Amino acid sequence: MHSVIAKLRGHAQDGIENTQGEFGKLLSLSPLSVKLDEDPTPLEPYELSVLCSARLLQEDVGKKVALLRCNNEQYLLLGVVE
Repeated sequence: MHSVIAKLRGHAQDGIENTQGEFGKLLSLSPLSVKLDEDPTPLEPYELSVLCSARLLQEDVGKKVALLRCNNEQYLLLGVVE
């Protein structure tokens, strides 16, 4: 049991250490589309997941958003930067 817990903890720490914050511009909600500040190519919908509490609205389109780049090549959209 202790080895399983240690392995899970190791994977969780690895994910945190290798995760980077980034910023982008919200292009559309349906389909969800974001263009990163440092990359002119918009992210594909399958590359994005939205944090449940983000609550993105149509009036947020065009605003800057914060994202986390994850180990699985996806981005977690945290929400609009005020």
